[in-house]
Amino acid sequence: MTEDDFEPLLAIRTDVMREHLERVGRYTPERSRRMFRGHFDEPGTRLILQDGVRVGCVGFREHEQEIRIDSFYLERRLHGSGLGTTILKALLAEADATGLPVRLEVLTGSKADRLYLRHGFVKVREDAIEGFYERPAAGQSIPALMPRGPGHQFVFYGDACSGVPGAPHERTFAGINASVRRLVPSPEFILFLGDEIAGYTADADALRQQWRHWLDQEMAWLDRRATPMWHTTSNHATYDVMSEQVFREIHAHLPRNGPVGQEGLSYWIRRGDLLLVFVHTLWTGLGGEGHVETDWLRAVLNQHADARHKVVAGHHPIHPVNGFSGPYQRDVGPEHANIFWDVLSANGVLAYLCGHILAFDIQVHRGVLQICTAGAGTAHRMPEGIEYLHAVQAAIDGDGLRYQVFDASGQVRESLSWPPSVPTVDRWTSLQDAGIARDRIATFRFTGQTADAGASSAQTFLAACRPGVRAPVWIGLSGPSQRLTVILEPEPGRSPHYWLGPSIAADAPFDIQLLVHPGMGPGGLLYRLAADAPWTSLSAASAWGAERLDWPELWSVGHGPGGPGDRAFLGRNLAISATADKGP
Repeated sequence: MTEDDFEPLLAIRTDVMREHLERVGRYTPERSRRMFRGHFDEPGTRLILQDGVRVGCVGFREHEQEIRIDSFYLERRLHGSGLGTTILKALLAEADATGLPVRLEVLTGSKADRLYLRHGFVKVREDAIEGFYERPAAGQSIPALMPRGPGHQFVFYGDACSGVPGAPHERTFAGINASVRRLVPSPEFILFLGDEIAGYTADADALRQQWRHWLDQEMAWLDRRATPMWHTTSNHATYDVMSEQVFREIHAHLPRNGPVGQEGLSYWIRRGDLLLVFVHTLWTGLGGEGHVETDWLRAVLNQHADARHKVVAGHHPIHPVNGFSGPYQRDVGPEHANIFWDVLSANGVLAYLCGHILAFDIQVHRGVLQICTAGAGTAHRMPEGIEYLHAVQAAIDGDGLRYQVFDASGQVRESLSWPPSVPTVDRWTSLQDAGIARDRIATFRFTGQTADAGASSAQTFLAACRPGVRAPVWIGLSGPSQRLTVILEPEPGRSPHYWLGPSIAADAPFDIQLLVHPGMGPGGLLYRLAADAPWTSLSAASAWGAERLDWPELWSVGHGPGGPGDRAFLGRNLAISATADKGP
């Protein structure tokens, strides 16, 4: 490139940029010449030739910590020809080889931002003049979990409450999307579990505008033809008849195979051996928020009984999350919840995916997972200091489900492989030989004969001992119903948290297995009453679980650490065995 190229390139820049610069009040001939002269003379400016003819230029500036692209101009006749995309791909391939992030600016309101969003850039911030975009370095990719043989890998997340240009959630949602885009390979499909937009407006056009901004701007990076995205309804998006109709209009691609009156709101999708069912947990025709139809769900699951993998998705949890219980407003109402879960359990559903409560939470009930993910951008958490913004990437195969939860920085914060691998009880050992330790999955078996009816004091199966402090772990029966109870008190001087299971029949033999999984948060204390029974999480009002435990080396069996008079077991023939596993 020589000085002879300056005037022709300035003319190209003026032709394609003048109207946009005038729109933001930044065009004068003198300013345009001065700005372009600075870029033209800077090292890294490249000439674009087509068949040997000069048709534009681009600046590719490699610095110590970043690569910057600027001055990307093509003759107007070549806009839409694909040449710009070809050049950008070549530049990004060159940038990837350096391991540096790429940054650039685009005038606010320019359609050029769609090109960059489609190629891995994220809008970091925007003012009245410019939007600032960044593409993470190639070396910062997040390895996706892949099926172990035939299967599926996908992303699910929810609760962005965005769709409003310049609002705070636009920025936080962009941060999570930046991490999603770092997954290698990309997901086969994406499930968005509701609350994409802020919503809650009586103006249908304003609601449509929020959806259009969310889809056309905030999610413009996603090629939905290559990576389909399916949505659940939600309280911020489908809160009345009008908003339900707008949802149908905006998502006209969603199947219309739902129950009468819910076409386009509830629906199912079959992908080979995978069945995905999306339920509307707040249909106006059934009573609104917290109400869900179950007859259609049962019929769909029966219709697709041959599906190897079945996943159901809806916005509202069925089981309370982090202790935030509230029928209808926070979770599905009681007249639907038990029937709903009966249908899932009876039909071999692997997981129910939901959002709404601003947390990440995993529970198991009768062998069916409830996974709550509501961290796509809504800026406050429940509770603060424990929860974090996140998305989830998962793989399903013949061995079950695995997932990883990553935050806006791309750090994997939690992971799980389900179902757990628990050896048969004939291979279990004594407490001392089981190898129970921090970050290991511990499973206990308690057998014996319960006390006579009328026993109401707390009765110890097992307590962990540590000199000078209260028991950090207590497992036993409590109350006149002899209810299975676990008490965790990992921090001396802080209130203990309680996990409650079923009542155990009085004066009867029992065989209880208790699994303590440090990778499942508060849902990671699970029980079953037979070796072949499905696992179920104990109920709790806690935002943390066994991940806070540091198992002590001393155990007290049949009574608390205070001695034989400390919450003694009142039944007979108590026996305990255990096993521990490092997990996947």
